[in-house]
Amino acid sequence: MKALLRVLCCLFLVAGAAKADQVVADVQKKLLNLGYYNGVVDGQMGSQTAAAVRRYQLAENLRVTGNLTPQTLERLNVQTPPPVARTTPPPKKSSAGQPKPGAVQAVPEYVAIADIFKGGPYISAGPEVQIATIRQAQKTLRLLGYYNGPVNGSPSPALVSALKAWQASARFRQTGRFDENTLKGLNIMPN
Repeated sequence: MKALLRVLCCLFLVAGAAKADQVVADVQKKLLNLGYYNGVVDGQMGSQTAAAVRRYQLAENLRVTGNLTPQTLERLNVQTPPPVARTTPPPKKSSAGQPKPGAVQAVPEYVAIADIFKGGPYISAGPEVQIATIRQAQKTLRLLGYYNGPVNGSPSPALVSALKAWQASARFRQTGRFDENTLKGLNIMPN
């Protein structure tokens, strides 16, 4: 009887771990699409995932823990699996095999934080500094009339376009990145 109980406990723990790994994988996918994570989607809560979670929490004004708190999961719209497995039907498709309107799940365009800082002095800065730099650039570029997106500390194609437009007007190389000249020109480079 004890052996059977041990086997059942082990199966329960393995099933719980598999569900938890799926939640982490879902978070990694979301953070990858939003540009906060650039690692492998493997369902493992490692240091890269924790750092990406911290960057996201900071940008979203959540309590910065690096852990998958209920608030973080809710904001990312990642559901924890229900206790009992259930199946859901696949999205309805038209006769041509294309998803029907309302069933389309578009992947948003994104820019990874590492990409926008590549080659610049803040590439190895902590997430707090990087997000604060992005926010300041968004504010400055908005005041200058180059950017009309949200001031949220999150890199986006709109921010890259605004940077390139500003760089062109300043006669800088149009990289769409936070290189040293761009940071100095926007007056967001530390002294």
